[in-house]
Amino acid sequence: MSSSSNSVRTLVFPLAILAIGLPACGGAEANPPSTDGAAGSGGSTPIGAGATAGSGATAGPGATAGSGATAGSGSSATGGGGEPGGSTATSGAGGAPGASTAGAGGDPSTDPPPPAPEDGPIGFASLNGGTTGGEGGMVVTVSDAESLTEAMVGTEPLIIQISGTIELSGMNDVGSNKTIVGLGSDAKIVGGGLYLYREKNVIIRNITFQDANEDAIGITTETTNVWIDHCTFMNGADGLVDIVRESSYVTLSWNVFRNHHKTILIGHSDAASSDAGFLKVTLHHNWFDATQTRHPSVRFGQVHVFNNYYLDNLSYGVASRMEADVVVEGNYFLNTWFPCRAGYADSEPGDIVERGNIIETTMPPPPSEDPNDPPPPATPVCETRGTAFDPAAAYSYTADPAENVPALVMGHAGAGRL
Repeated sequence: MSSSSNSVRTLVFPLAILAIGLPACGGAEANPPSTDGAAGSGGSTPIGAGATAGSGATAGPGATAGSGATAGSGSSATGGGGEPGGSTATSGAGGAPGASTAGAGGDPSTDPPPPAPEDGPIGFASLNGGTTGGEGGMVVTVSDAESLTEAMVGTEPLIIQISGTIELSGMNDVGSNKTIVGLGSDAKIVGGGLYLYREKNVIIRNITFQDANEDAIGITTETTNVWIDHCTFMNGADGLVDIVRESSYVTLSWNVFRNHHKTILIGHSDAASSDAGFLKVTLHHNWFDATQTRHPSVRFGQVHVFNNYYLDNLSYGVASRMEADVVVEGNYFLNTWFPCRAGYADSEPGDIVERGNIIETTMPPPPSEDPNDPPPPATPVCETRGTAFDPAAAYSYTADPAENVPALVMGHAGAGRL
């Protein structure tokens, strides 16, 4: 196992207040240790910076990059089959190549261009036939629990619009070919959660999930092609989002997670070796706002974590366990003392590659209440191990520079931002 070296600086930036309109409805591992290099000096640069993206996409202001992704000004695009950009990195005082940038990078107080509208998911949910939800089906509007639970079952394509607050209890079944989208800025599901069991092709957008008495969203048992976008999650009794038991082709984008301990679990057990080859998940442009663990915690899966904002995460950011392959790219970690972990608790380590991340601290490390956490380091580092995988060989995507991530995510993620 190797760790990246980083320096520390104090950084302050304001909350971005940009607004954007988007369409409401769319369509616990063993390899030889090695470390992928991170990106260039003077700020993190995502892979392929300045190069031509695969699948015909090009990087640059306003250029598009597959699966509906759009490169913002200064962003870099990567395409299916593309290669990492081959940049070398410096990491502040005493930093070595192959590490994330800390203490370097741009000023996040300068607002980057707003993200382009996404008509469909970027990442793994764009594969395996794509994820279109209830596209082509009838549109219904619901405002009570009975109407919602009746509309969600079955496999007929349907676009379900949620108006206001709906109170649920326990886990409630969602069938295939559904788009469930909140209307306006105040759509909420309170008290219960959504349960996807052996289903396919589901989109969930623009909803606040609060106080679930189990999971907020449970994706289980061979469920595929799920896109969760522009939602806000808080105060669940168990996990906020669980993706388990050979489920796959899932993207979580532009969501906010707060006031919770165990946030996102991908792979439920060290003994579930049948999950190998499944659990393909992309997480991008999410805000983990003072949540404690599992951002995500991955067993056996193949997971790409890029352009997320980690703020005051008391225990850890990302954990790769039990033969998982995890790529951590272009994220911004602020006061997260264990940004990346290879292994956790009693689980054997998985592979984890990191590149182009920014790791900052503005305060001394607080004590953790988790007995699985070692004493925090004087300078946080991202643990790495093995080679993981190349996301660009699977799908086209655009990675924003890590220094732009806080303003982008704070300004545009969460429910009410469509």
